[in-house]
Amino acid sequence: MFRLLFFSTGLLFFISCQHQNKVDSIYFNAQIITMNDSLPSASVLVIKDGKIIDIGESEIIKRYICDENDQINLNQQIVYPGFIDAHCHFYGYAKTLLNCNLTETKSWEEVVEKLKIFNINNKSIWLFGRGWDQNDWNDKTFPNNELLNKTFPNQAVFLQRIDGHAAICNNKALELAGISTETVCPGGQIFKENGVLTGLLLDNAVELVKKVVPLPNQEEMTKTLKIAEKNCFQVGLTTLADAGLDIETVLFLDSLYKKNELNIYQYIMLNPTQNGLNYAQKNGVYESEFLKICSFKLYADGALGSRGAKLKTPYCDEKQNSGLLLNSIEYFNQWCSDISKTDYQVNTHCIGDSANRLLLEIYAKYLKGKNDRRWRIEHAQIIDEKDFEWFKNYNIIPSVQPTHATSDGPWVEHRLCNHRLKGAYAYKTLLSQNYYLPLGTDFPVEDINPLNTFYSAVFRQNINDLSNPSFLIDERLSPWEALQGMTTWAAKSCRLEHRKGQLAKNMDADFIVLNKNLLTLNQEDFKKVKVIKTIRNGKLVYALN
Repeated sequence: MFRLLFFSTGLLFFISCQHQNKVDSIYFNAQIITMNDSLPSASVLVIKDGKIIDIGESEIIKRYICDENDQINLNQQIVYPGFIDAHCHFYGYAKTLLNCNLTETKSWEEVVEKLKIFNINNKSIWLFGRGWDQNDWNDKTFPNNELLNKTFPNQAVFLQRIDGHAAICNNKALELAGISTETVCPGGQIFKENGVLTGLLLDNAVELVKKVVPLPNQEEMTKTLKIAEKNCFQVGLTTLADAGLDIETVLFLDSLYKKNELNIYQYIMLNPTQNGLNYAQKNGVYESEFLKICSFKLYADGALGSRGAKLKTPYCDEKQNSGLLLNSIEYFNQWCSDISKTDYQVNTHCIGDSANRLLLEIYAKYLKGKNDRRWRIEHAQIIDEKDFEWFKNYNIIPSVQPTHATSDGPWVEHRLCNHRLKGAYAYKTLLSQNYYLPLGTDFPVEDINPLNTFYSAVFRQNINDLSNPSFLIDERLSPWEALQGMTTWAAKSCRLEHRKGQLAKNMDADFIVLNKNLLTLNQEDFKKVKVIKTIRNGKLVYALN
């Protein structure tokens, strides 16, 4: 009887130990670049309940058990933390998948031809498109809407420029939006020629049309969000910073996560609405397994490509124009004051040197010297050389998108003149202020692929167009800096360093497997890089083939 009791107790102890050491998956025989200074490299990752519970070399495997199918031999492939896009528009990107894609069009006539093909299956009174860029055309002047009016007389046509800061509409869309030659729009421009509307709208004027366009229903959005998420996983993105959503949209996204409809992690910047501010004041910072809400997104000015960025002196190719401030100085002061009384960040879109200086000065009033509030300047694209020190003196984070530099490079000197290029797309100089620099894409303005971000940051060329020389090469980042910008530094800028950006115990099990080592690749071999696997929250969400 005693021997039977002893045997039973021992069996229970053995089963209990087995249960305690049962894990969901073990990835082994890998070259793991952890981005963690205390353990820079490893070969084994142990995953349980969406977290990394152990990391190290092959000897740690014997501590754990898991099903045979969940023991994954990576055959010496390279593992990195999941890439983080520190500034994008995921929800907006999903919406574009429902519309006509006008990127890479080479003329206004081609835009209209693509619309005609797209419209064959479109039964709506509205026709939407996005992605045209007159800087890519032989004729680089803005078009008017005469051809749209002729081709689509009975449908409202709304076509956003690639940056979203300009649009062209036909007369039907202008009529439905209530826009006439008498309409006044502070912070925007409604273009006229010989007293007639051309259909071209800039910055806040674009919003006049957006207010009346029909929105996709929740079923349509759920479907397209899943497609957008799949596309992100395919390129190695596991965490996104969506730069500007209404609180109502965020709550819709949260409902999808709670129903397990989505899996990609999102850090959300709220649009500056009263409802958003009420939410922040009442609820404080919100963080779940899938979402973090802890910042607001303001817009200081427009975009350089549409000459809406606010400059200290006029554009070189349009002497009477120095761009637009989208709101009053009082507006920015009030919002920064209100947000400063919460634990939320202020993240402001600033392109031109005048817009950057203004917001840096306003930030300084509320940050009052060194701090860890992590307020951000989004884009920080054109900086007066005298203004860089504001970032350092007030710990303001410049959040930049390297593919903007290589997309804009062929034409930006025409906008700015050579003497203003020294503070343009100055990533190395910006990095030297606080010694970390989050990187993003701003998709759908640019392609969603973070490998393009890395390439542009390191080689200062457009991976899809090598005909132009490297742009402002002295401001390039090293491969290690670029990788940090897409992992640890991006996580820190989103207040997520406690769970993302590196591979270590108790961190989220977000990682990717590549076929090449980004840190040792030369430019010629870079196009051979492929994402082999993407693991988000411990789950395989993408596998090549």
